[in-house]
Amino acid sequence: MIKISNPKHRVVLKKINNPRLSRGFFRFSRISAVFLILAGLFISSCTKELDSVGMDLIDDQLDLTFQTILPISAYTQIEDSIPSSIANLQLLGIYNDPVFGKTLASIYTEALPQSIPFDIPGTVSPESIVVDSVVLSIAYGGYFGDISTYQQLSIYELEDTVPAGTIYSNRQLAHKPEPLYSNQFLPKPNDSIQQIRALDTVLLPPHARFNLPLSFGRKFIDNSGVTSDLTSYQEYRGFFKGFYITVEDNSNPGAIVYFNLQSTLSRLEIHYHFILENDTIATSYSFPMYDQLNRRYSHFDNFDYTHASEEIQQQIFQGDTVAGIERTFVQSMSNFRTKIWLPEPEDLIDNSSGQIAINSARLYLPIDAELLQDDFDYASRLILLRGDEKGDIVNLTDFELGVAYFGGALDEDKKEYSFNISRHFQKVLSGETPNYPLFLRASNSFENASRAVLKGPSREENPMRLEIRYTQPGNNN
Repeated sequence: MIKISNPKHRVVLKKINNPRLSRGFFRFSRISAVFLILAGLFISSCTKELDSVGMDLIDDQLDLTFQTILPISAYTQIEDSIPSSIANLQLLGIYNDPVFGKTLASIYTEALPQSIPFDIPGTVSPESIVVDSVVLSIAYGGYFGDISTYQQLSIYELEDTVPAGTIYSNRQLAHKPEPLYSNQFLPKPNDSIQQIRALDTVLLPPHARFNLPLSFGRKFIDNSGVTSDLTSYQEYRGFFKGFYITVEDNSNPGAIVYFNLQSTLSRLEIHYHFILENDTIATSYSFPMYDQLNRRYSHFDNFDYTHASEEIQQQIFQGDTVAGIERTFVQSMSNFRTKIWLPEPEDLIDNSSGQIAINSARLYLPIDAELLQDDFDYASRLILLRGDEKGDIVNLTDFELGVAYFGGALDEDKKEYSFNISRHFQKVLSGETPNYPLFLRASNSFENASRAVLKGPSREENPMRLEIRYTQPGNNN
C-alpha cells in the first residue's frame, strides 16, 4: 500500500536574463561581446562538473523523501442537500442516467415589478384595456444530457412565499393545483430568436417563451387599485408569490436545462392595448427575475436511486465501504459524493522529532471510463472538503490559496483530477488538525448536472492515491 523512495535530485542552476544589456549596469561593447562569448564557452564546458559538485551533500542535508499513500477507504455516499439559492443558474428538467439513476430538477422563482407601488393601466381605465398576451420568458444558460426529446413542462402559481436567505435544494413550496401552462417542451438552448420590433427584426440570444392564460394577466390589471397602494415588496408578495416550474417523470434519457434567471430576458411580460383619442396604443409591462431582491432556487428530486448501477446501490444502500476501493462516484444536484479516509500519518512517517516539513502533498483522482458509454462530458471541476469535530463539512486550509494552487480541474490529457493538500497534510502530521475524512463533491453542484466515475485505491494501474514529498533533517532512510 505504501511506496517510499529517496532519490538524489539534480539541481539545475536557474538562468536569469539581464533586463539591461546597454545603458544600464553593463555597456555592451565589442570587447564585452568577445569576453562574454569566451566566458560562455568556458562555463558550458564545465556545466556537467558544476552541476554535480556538492549535490550529494545537499541531498543528504535535505533528505527529500517521496512517498505514495493509498487511501484505506473510499466509497460513495448520498449527498446532503445543497444551497441552490446561491446559484447563478437554475436547473430544470429530468435526466435518466443508466449509471447514476434518475434526477428531476424544478424551479421556484419570483417575478417582481420594476417599482413599488405600480399601476399597469396608469390613468387608463382597466375596463378599456385588452390583454393581448402573457409570456413567461426565461434565458438559457446551457444544458446537460439529450435535448432531442420532449419533456412535459408545467408552470404553477405559488401559494407559499419564496423564503428569504439561503434555501436548500430539498425545500418544497405549495402551489395552486391547476397549472398556468402545461405542454410538451423541447429545449433549444442553442437557437437564437428573431423578434420583430417596429419595422426592424432583432436577433435575441436563446431563451424559452411560454404563453400563459390571458386571465392571469388580467389579475394584475383588474387589481390596479390594490397594486397602486402597495408600499413594499413584502406587501406585493401577498398579492403574487411567484412561479413553480417543473417537468413530469418519463423514461427518456432526457436532459437538465440550465436557465439564467439573472438575464434581462428572464421576465414575466404582459402585453396589452387600449384606445386613446381614436388611436390604438399597444404596450407592455415586464416583471423581471434578475433584480437582487428576487428569490429563486432549484429543487432537486433524486427519486430513482434504485435505477442506479449495482455498484452505487451497494455502496449507498448497503454501506459497503469495501466496494469503493475499486470505483467511486460523484454527481451534482445533491446526488452522490465520495468519502475518503487516509491512513494516520504517524503510522507512516516518524515525526517524533517534530522536524518534518511537507514539501508537497497532492491527491490524485483518476477517472474511470469503463461504465460511462455516452458522449457527455465528465465534471470539469471537483471540490475537496474535510470533516470537522462537529460533523460538518468544511474547506481545507489549502483552498484559501485559490484554485490555481488548490486544483480540482479535470486534466483532459491525463484523465484525472488532483488537489494540492500540502498545508492540510502538514497540520494533520503535526497534530494541529485531526485526520478527519475527506469529501469529494462536484464543484458548484447546485448549478450543473455533471458527474464523474473515479478509480479506487485498489486499482493496479493508476489508482486513487496521495503522493507526498517531505524533508526530515538527520533521517538517512
